[in-house]
Amino acid sequence: MQLSLSQKFEVESLKRTIDATDNVQELRSLARELADLYMRQRAATAWVIAEQ
Repeated sequence: MQLSLSQKFEVESLKRTIDATDNVQELRSLARELADLYMRQRAATAWVIAEQ
């Protein structure tokens, strides 16, 4: 699966934010947010597949 150009820019922006951060609490917060978003995306994908 290929990412769109705008998605590639978003990914690069996140990577740069992570690389520029030396605050452990901020990194922890970002990791937790990304984990939550990932799990929501998995749930949405499972729902779409189940509805077919």
